[in-house]
Amino acid sequence: MEHFVYAVLLTLAIATAVFVWLRERRALTRVARERDAIEIEERRMFDFLHGLGEKLQDDHSPSNMHRYIVDGVADVISGDAGVLYLLDGETGHLVPIYQSANTSPVLLVPVEIKAVEDHAEAESQYRSYIRLSTLDKGSSFISRVLREEKPVCVVNLIEHADFAAGASVFHQDVRLLAAPLVYARKKVGVLVVTRKGGDPFSQNDEEVFGSVAEQSSFALGSAIIHVEAAEKRRFERELTQASEIQRVLLPRSAPALSDYEVAAEYKAARLVSGDYYDYIRVDEDRYGIAIGDVCGKGIAASLIMAMCRSNLRSRAPDNLSPASVLHSVNHSIFPDIREDMFVSLLYLIVERGSNEITMARAGHEPPILFRRSTGKIEVIEPPGLAAGIDEGPVFKRSVKDYRFKMDSGDILLLYTDGVIECENEEGDEFGMDRLCRLIAENSERSSQDLVNFITAEVSQFSAGMAQTDDITLIAIEKR
Repeated sequence: MEHFVYAVLLTLAIATAVFVWLRERRALTRVARERDAIEIEERRMFDFLHGLGEKLQDDHSPSNMHRYIVDGVADVISGDAGVLYLLDGETGHLVPIYQSANTSPVLLVPVEIKAVEDHAEAESQYRSYIRLSTLDKGSSFISRVLREEKPVCVVNLIEHADFAAGASVFHQDVRLLAAPLVYARKKVGVLVVTRKGGDPFSQNDEEVFGSVAEQSSFALGSAIIHVEAAEKRRFERELTQASEIQRVLLPRSAPALSDYEVAAEYKAARLVSGDYYDYIRVDEDRYGIAIGDVCGKGIAASLIMAMCRSNLRSRAPDNLSPASVLHSVNHSIFPDIREDMFVSLLYLIVERGSNEITMARAGHEPPILFRRSTGKIEVIEPPGLAAGIDEGPVFKRSVKDYRFKMDSGDILLLYTDGVIECENEEGDEFGMDRLCRLIAENSERSSQDLVNFITAEVSQFSAGMAQTDDITLIAIEKR
């Protein structure tokens, strides 16, 4: 009996030892498998990061970058589909930039697609729906991922609260990881990877996904900056070309007139300008002199001014009425000018052998006339509506020919509002009074010296301030 007890105890001890050994072995095997899986995952991650770095260095093509990130991240964590959303800075919406070959069911399925009986056709329509659907700030949990800047892990999409009312077969047993993409504190987008069936994403999967999403944010941010920089350089080149073209449109030199000395000075606030001046031969004995200013600056203003130049030059020859010319210009540009824009114009005609000037003013700054005989300043201010505000009747009633005389030594100054509205550091404007005083005090200068001197005085007055408006001056002296 005693031997039997010892035998039973020995058997139990051996069984226990074997059981413990098997359990430990299974545990070690499981740990080894997990370690191998982690090592494989980490190796994939390093390969992905290495490839991402090479992509960033060698290929800044956005489409290739997007595809590499989505498919690469999905491969790292054994996902089978993914979608990349990027934030549209203007609308604030998330835009689906790339989705993988397999469907990543990140959105609710519309009722009309649910009604499609053929599964393949339904999935095709669903993929198109995902590709075309932008997400506003509160339309889905994907938007919240970016808004809250927190990653999300979903074990089964069909059980997620956001899908409770509209889940479908596409969401059954779908695991999901989503991470916000943020670069230099700037929100870039959201990266989503899904897995249909299989084990849920592990803690290590989440950590690896977070790491590669962070690196993807850097790559996407850098690529965006690269594209923006290239676009900026291209835009600057185009602006420079536009500036050169615009300068070609301005007169190269003043007309050689026997009765008048004419000089001009032009200084744009930007590469392209809304200011304009021109000299146009009317006939054998007459020359037209024009100055204008578009309400606004930049490309739009320069285009409107080019339209005005073209129309004015086509209407001016053999037309002895400045008002008639401006009526035609206004009629031509009115249909194409924006409601928030208008053009101030002043056009005058000088005649050989005559001291009479015929002028029409369409809302432009009134010219300043210095009388040599009296040393006095006159501001010539006939009425006139700016071009582009009214199509015809009101403009024609307000813009009429105005005649005055200039005697030998008299100086007429035409200018744009960038001269008198220029401000100094204290916020004071250069003003009409200062401009009139400078003309009177420097009337002995030649026309070119006078406009150069006034331009220098304006620059000195506004020293330390950025030029905010275009500056144009034309001095006309009667010989």
